[in-house]
Amino acid sequence: MSEEEFFSMFVEELREAVKSLPLPEPKSSWARSLYLSKWNPHNASSKFKDVVVACDGSPSKSSFSGGLVALVARAVAHIYKEDGLVENIPGFALKFDYKLMGRSLFMKTLEIEVLRKGIERALEKHKHVFAVFDGSLYLTFFHYPPVLETIAEVFKKYVKELSSLIKLTQENSVKILGISKDSDISYLRAKIILDALLQANPQIGDELALRGRRIKWMAERLRQKIDGLPEDALPRSYLKEFELEISDEELYDEIASEPGFTTPLLLAPHTYFLREELKKKTMSWRESKFRRELERYEKLSSVIDALDNFYSLPPMAVFYWKPKHGLGVYRIDTPANLLGYIGKCGDLPEDVFTDNVGVEKSGQLVETLNSLSHAPYTVKPLTEVDAAVRLDRGLYKQAYEPVITEELRKKGFRVNPRKRSIRDLVLRGY
Repeated sequence: MSEEEFFSMFVEELREAVKSLPLPEPKSSWARSLYLSKWNPHNASSKFKDVVVACDGSPSKSSFSGGLVALVARAVAHIYKEDGLVENIPGFALKFDYKLMGRSLFMKTLEIEVLRKGIERALEKHKHVFAVFDGSLYLTFFHYPPVLETIAEVFKKYVKELSSLIKLTQENSVKILGISKDSDISYLRAKIILDALLQANPQIGDELALRGRRIKWMAERLRQKIDGLPEDALPRSYLKEFELEISDEELYDEIASEPGFTTPLLLAPHTYFLREELKKKTMSWRESKFRRELERYEKLSSVIDALDNFYSLPPMAVFYWKPKHGLGVYRIDTPANLLGYIGKCGDLPEDVFTDNVGVEKSGQLVETLNSLSHAPYTVKPLTEVDAAVRLDRGLYKQAYEPVITEELRKKGFRVNPRKRSIRDLVLRGY
């Protein structure tokens, strides 16, 4: 079959698919005003007076017949000094397994570890550090103990490294921000609409409040509550907003016309939003049913210790930032103590917006981000470290994988590439 025939079929199917695709409805004026009430215009920039540290990583893997997998991860932190010099802090990790679960955690753990080492190196000669990380810093994980058992060591190290980062912001003049280029969460929008609904109709709002992040569930429950109400009833307007399929990032990219940032939202532990925790009305990590469930697994005792330590630290806060050049909106994660919050994450009963002090301190962080943002780049140090660490797939296949294969053979393994890999090599050249 020729490529022309495939392309013709593609065009025909595409047109039909687009016909049935519903266009997103425009945001109502009242909802738009609500969202913008959490937008803080801010285009000022202020160069950080000491060093900037940026970190990113790059993963690659090799799969062999029989299920053996080799995961290769490397990360680099750049320390940007006032005199213009850049110091490199590299990190490398290699892991073999037959299932190799927790691959993303393995990669992120190395990145956070290298960022920590970069900050600690910078603190040897400098008093103030502004650190940027490529990705989210909010702790989310799969709440299923048997799965956690299989990745216990990787997960424990990840939580410990994340805790170490937060402690650095408590004990030193260190600011740390995680910057996500593509985020699909809608925690902020859910909180804004829910708070408004609580004011407009406390009875309905109270029943939804504990599910404050689960927009689809809230939409379903609200739909049941307003069944039979007139079409122009106020709760129906809230239902339309809950039903929208749009992330916080996409929302503010659409409605924010000028540089600035949203009022930060302090994030409660992800554990609270499990179905069983919502039934129990869990209000703290220590009281959670999930923590008690973990105690039944002997292999997870050290994981509990790591989580207890993590949740004794300040929570993460999330806000969205539009750079001074106005190109795109980005999710920013930062320890809430940098915004003036002194409480523990595990004691935070729900997601809450920061106060005016937090907004002011966020503005100072944004000013530094703006100074590092030069069109078309978002944060130039992250762009540079990404270019330095990225491992080309072709180079990996030609240089790294043959060495891995040879070492495994020396050990006595029968290492044959998977059939799919052979096919890709023959047909695609990699």
